[in-house]
Amino acid sequence: MTLQQEACEKIMKLPEDGIKLIIVMADEIARQKGISYDTDSRDQKNSSTARRKAAFQNMLEMREQSTYPKDFDYKKAAEEAIREKYNLID
Repeated sequence: MTLQQEACEKIMKLPEDGIKLIIVMADEIARQKGISYDTDSRDQKNSSTARRKAAFQNMLEMREQSTYPKDFDYKKAAEEAIREKYNLID
């Protein structure tokens, strides 16, 4: 009996939560060894990363179209607005 066959026999006798733990451990060992056998999730991760990068690029482009000057100091503007609203005196 090979080692893989012995492992399969033992896994077949485990309850569901034990099998889930073994799957998590196997995934982690595969990740550490650079083994990739789940192409669907990798494609989803790549797709998700591509969407995030596109959204970030879109955000940068929108920032370029902003009506505020490049050197706009939002903290100073917020402080001035608070002073004006609450009639604060320096």
